[in-house]
Amino acid sequence: MAGFLSDELENYITEHSEKTGSVEQSLRKETLSLGSPSGMMSGDSVGNFLKFLVQINHCKRILEIGTFTGYSALMMASALPEDGELITCDVNSKTSKIAQNHWNKSPHGGKIKLILGEALNTLGGIGDSFDLIFIDADKNNYYNYFEICKKKLSNNGIMVVDNVLWSGRVLNPEDDQTESIDTFNKKITADKAFWNTIVPIRDGLMIIRRKDNF
Repeated sequence: MAGFLSDELENYITEHSEKTGSVEQSLRKETLSLGSPSGMMSGDSVGNFLKFLVQINHCKRILEIGTFTGYSALMMASALPEDGELITCDVNSKTSKIAQNHWNKSPHGGKIKLILGEALNTLGGIGDSFDLIFIDADKNNYYNYFEICKKKLSNNGIMVVDNVLWSGRVLNPEDDQTESIDTFNKKITADKAFWNTIVPIRDGLMIIRRKDNF
């Protein structure tokens, strides 16, 4: 996809990184068969990075906004302890079915709970104290998601927001989605209560944490 690394470099990264399990590989293959929508799937580099964060932060509870076909959820769940829990929210029942079919084949699938519906409506009924929150949904609501989710972070929690570079278009926003992402990036940077940095993995990940944890 334009703005990401070339297919050759993405493949090189995959070949020289920790290998995913057979269910993850099967899910990735089915997602790629969807054609252009497959660009919404988190790449292996993002999946492995999220898995790494789960491990080093000793996460037990994860909240994800934006499931798509469930690849990132499965990657994160695979790093959770047996009593860990991952709640993921999405509006698309068709792609969520692909996700659930593969989770059912994984030894980690039982850790994942899917909630269908508009996240802005369903998040209020979800508990707090999440050790990791991953946001990868509709870009126009990024800041709205942040406002809700910041109250749901555990004391040592980390928030990760995907696509914050938006294929480089944030340098010159010309449409609503790009303007929303750029505005989100600026608001987070100006928020004195939070530390943040953008990591240029794939389409850009914003890492956010409360400053009182540093």
